[in-house]
Amino acid sequence: MLGTIEFCLYKFATYVAADKFAEKRISVFRKAGLSIERCTGILEDRPEGRLVWFHARDLHSAKPLLELITQLNYQELGLSFLVTTRRAEQTDDFVPLLPENTVHQFLPVDLKVPMTAFLNHWLPDVAVISEGEFWPRMLNKLTVRKVPLIAVNTKMKDKVYRNWLWLPGLAKKVLNTFDLILVQDQFVASRLKRLGAKTTKIRVAGVLAETPKLLNFDESLHSSMSAKIGSRSVWLSAATNRNEEDVIVNAHKIAMRRNRRLLLILHTREKGRGAYIAERHQNKNLTFSFQEKGGVIDDATDVFVSEDVDELATYLQLAPVTFCGGTLSDGQSIDPFHPAAAGSAIIHGPSYGDHRETYTRYNEAEATRQVSNGGELANTLTETIGPDVAAMLAHKAWEISSEGGEVSGTVISEILEKLADGAQTDAAT
Repeated sequence: MLGTIEFCLYKFATYVAADKFAEKRISVFRKAGLSIERCTGILEDRPEGRLVWFHARDLHSAKPLLELITQLNYQELGLSFLVTTRRAEQTDDFVPLLPENTVHQFLPVDLKVPMTAFLNHWLPDVAVISEGEFWPRMLNKLTVRKVPLIAVNTKMKDKVYRNWLWLPGLAKKVLNTFDLILVQDQFVASRLKRLGAKTTKIRVAGVLAETPKLLNFDESLHSSMSAKIGSRSVWLSAATNRNEEDVIVNAHKIAMRRNRRLLLILHTREKGRGAYIAERHQNKNLTFSFQEKGGVIDDATDVFVSEDVDELATYLQLAPVTFCGGTLSDGQSIDPFHPAAAGSAIIHGPSYGDHRETYTRYNEAEATRQVSNGGELANTLTETIGPDVAAMLAHKAWEISSEGGEVSGTVISEILEKLADGAQTDAAT
């Protein structure tokens, strides 16, 4: 139970300004086109039995939590699940993603009356809080009720960290309400320790992220193409934007000065690009082969052009190095998870599009190489195509791509352990 002077001041301040907080919340919901009633977070009936509550800042951050729920459903323990988010946003596309036995609600503002009503209604048996959504009154009430608390994907951005430093007593109490705090790296762990979190409660586990669906892999095609490629070095430009095609071919030509037998698999985002690409580069003494015309790779092939999305997984497996197309133009790139999961070293440009968070994780782990233009791409490709460098980068990227599964296992084990402890306590009373 939180008992610091700072927490008392927090309760007093939120009590005095309760009406303003409530009015602001209602205004935000109205602007988002949401009914005022949804502010309460108690529009659905609580199902019977044990309930696990997952909370995230917004719908995007909540998606990785849905995979945990799906895995918990496989356990067939008769559990029900509540997913809450704080940001006011339309849920039409999110609700269909909810696994079985799961409802979504919006978290009420951290004021006495709405938060008490919310917790009295849902009575969670375990609470999993994502991305540092540490609301003091909420956590205090959960602690009083002896609800086990697990923090996942815990973040501590500079501004938030500086704010907590001004409230050391409250920060320490809030952090130590948790039974387990999972963080991405030692940097976040060190900040939490400085704020007073017990070392025994912190575990560096990586990021719990939404796992993209694996691409379809054609084993027969892989065997056939692998035999034709033989011992040649090969690299892939995946989902290439038409504005990048010349950059890719020029970089390949430069890299061939160091490795004459280097093969490029140029996978285009648009159909019918092969003939245009070959025509524009007919003076470069390059031999092209086109998948769309039934072409195959032979010893003379320098560039194999394909537009087939269904064969991308095969190309990723064949190429020790992959350039993520779109990252040097409009940012409409493939998820770096796919080359990482295939064991291919990743090169990319500065435009991340919808995958900014994922690329940032890989960059921070030094698991990719970023380039800004064609010249840098050619140089980086030449450096990376060597087996030692490619293998090192690919291994780092693979570790990032697979860490989500390890975090999931840790969280699920912890949830099941807390539920078992709760069942034993109930049986003893």
